[in-house]
Amino acid sequence: MTRYTFDEVRDALKKEWGLSLYRGGEMGGDGRHDGRWDTCYSKTGFVMGGDFPGIGHSYRRFPSLAAVVRTSKLREAIAQERARRGRP
Repeated sequence: MTRYTFDEVRDALKKEWGLSLYRGGEMGGDGRHDGRWDTCYSKTGFVMGGDFPGIGHSYRRFPSLAAVVRTSKLREAIAQERARRGRP
């Protein structure tokens, strides 16, 4: 199983799709929401946000970085960047 770092997934997502990636709980909030109903206030997982093709501006929550990579088809982009930097 391939492991991914937050920085490399965030950078690849920005480069390939123009979307942002946040850790759960990073997007602010007013302290009253617990993350069960709104991805903007999620305290766990990862939140992808931006202008999604065909959908418009939105947010999507993912339980892991691997799920983000799989959904946005970033595996090849990250592998190329790792090879360029000399990382396995």
